Amino acid sequence: MGPPYPRTPRNTRLSCSSSTASHRTPRGKEHQFVYVNGSKLHAYDRDKAPYPSSFDRDVLELQCLDNAMIVASKGAASFINFKDKPPKRCLDIGTGLGMWVLASAKAWPESTFVGLDMVNIQVPVQILEAEIADRIEWAHTNILRNKLPFDDDEFDHVHMQCVALGIPENKWHSVFEEIRRVMKPGATIEILEEDAIFPTLPRWYTDPLRAHARGPPTIYPGAVQELSSYPSSFDTSQLVHEHELLETLFHDVWANRFINPTPSSCIPGYFGAFFDRVLAPPVLNFSTPPLAPFAPLPGANLSPGPPRAVSMRASSSYDSSQESPDSVSSGLTKLNTDNIPDLSLSLSHSPTSTMPTSAGSIKESISPSPSMSSLRQERDSVAENGSISTGGGAGTNGNGTNGRAPPRRRDSEAKSVRSTTSQTGSAHSASSASGANGRAARRPSVMLFASSDESTSLGGEHAIDLIPFDTMHRQDEHSQFMHLYRAVTFVLSTKEAMWEELAAKVAVRDPELRRFGWRDEDYAEPVSRARFEIAVDQYQSDMRGRISLWHSLVKNGWALPPRDPLSKAEREEETRLREDIMEAQRHADTGEPELPCRKVRLIVGVKES
Repeated sequence: MGPPYPRTPRNTRLSCSSSTASHRTPRGKEHQFVYVNGSKLHAYDRDKAPYPSSFDRDVLELQCLDNAMIVASKGAASFINFKDKPPKRCLDIGTGLGMWVLASAKAWPESTFVGLDMVNIQVPVQILEAEIADRIEWAHTNILRNKLPFDDDEFDHVHMQCVALGIPENKWHSVFEEIRRVMKPGATIEILEEDAIFPTLPRWYTDPLRAHARGPPTIYPGAVQELSSYPSSFDTSQLVHEHELLETLFHDVWANRFINPTPSSCIPGYFGAFFDRVLAPPVLNFSTPPLAPFAPLPGANLSPGPPRAVSMRASSSYDSSQESPDSVSSGLTKLNTDNIPDLSLSLSHSPTSTMPTSAGSIKESISPSPSMSSLRQERDSVAENGSISTGGGAGTNGNGTNGRAPPRRRDSEAKSVRSTTSQTGSAHSASSASGANGRAARRPSVMLFASSDESTSLGGEHAIDLIPFDTMHRQDEHSQFMHLYRAVTFVLSTKEAMWEELAAKVAVRDPELRRFGWRDEDYAEPVSRARFEIAVDQYQSDMRGRISLWHSLVKNGWALPPRDPLSKAEREEETRLREDIMEAQRHADTGEPELPCRKVRLIVGVKES
């Protein structure tokens, strides 16, 4: 028998407008959304707007995350240094919430802005300060079907970000042709696009989770063990990795929409046919974070110590002075982030927990490099006197892609952010450290340029200088966890698009599904949907444990999410699981290089005539 049949919710088409006349006046699809199985989707037909991502709140907040990173690193929302002559009129294509427009409007008080998107999700101008609102307008159209609703030679600058994964490859010429039409001679354009990457987990991480009853709760606070993705009789060892089905569907989403999932490689060619003086640094690779320490077991008797002051500053045109709290109360207490867009990040935790732990003591006590002996000491101390010594976490790298186990980070082999060869042939030096002392002293880089074998560079040193590699290199290692969080959240935002691909396979009884455990009775659509939901929930649960946001939040002044007390048997089980994960990682270390969790490409150009 397959899993229980899910209750299929009725699809509902709603208007996002608050106008009282919306029920009497026909409205365009830019003002409508379709809600399917809890996902908020645009109302356009797939062939007219193939963008597969949902517009749920956690997905939209990714725009705030990216904008905050750029502003904090570059000091402005634009990578082009206009100095004291900012563009007078700007167009932002794919504006989303309008974060780039808002940040640029504050930095350039004499400029006017138009934010263009195919859906109406922008910040209402009515709630903005009058000085900002008077210079901003939102416009809506589907650029794949319609001409841009602007005059020829209207804009001095065009910004375009995170649009490529909604543009079929045969549409790029018409899109760039329209953009060029509305640009003034001498106008600039900058594009920032990201590849579609499916982060995976190695088997040394997932196999112990499946073998133990409690699973992810031992890795991060508040996790809930999900059901297995496959029937117990199905041997997943034949798969490349535990979540190969979802990865296959994720790649099918782009292939069947004729969208290139690696715009970092295809856009430069189309871009160069329409714009001049093109500068394109190598692809930016954001490293996969190391495996975070395991969360302290409930009831930890943490050694007291003053909390470290941690600030989150945005080096920008905003007033970036901020306070770093000396102490943090129990619960998730925010830092003062008035000048940083609210990401509204939260961790799942038990509302009935009775054992809060302060951030100050946790930050000083969590060991970044635990050992098997530390885990056993923690377990033994609990058994003897009920107190728990801290430590016990995995500090080595924990990501593998395509089923390959990753190595522990070898910082002696890490490349400098400038270790790439430009088109002009000038090579940058690579930094290295050797021996155990070098590995202990050197912090891994958050961002690396792709090598010359992986990515071309247009413009040489001038292109590379567009990237604020110094400030990005100084970012705390914990920013890597947010990059992984962003990549995973985007994958989950395509859930309904992935289901469309699976439903098509189910409809024709695709024999490929038998490799993923499908039996004859599973080809019924409701059963397949139930199995798909379980697979998605399992992936989300596993990746939450891998990302371990609790660790990054604690390091930045938040309090550790509390957990309910554990019984002796539960403590023993958690200790065994942690030992099994560390042992499996040790045996699986093959020395193969890590793959990045994000790949981003910046391209700038000019319309000369």
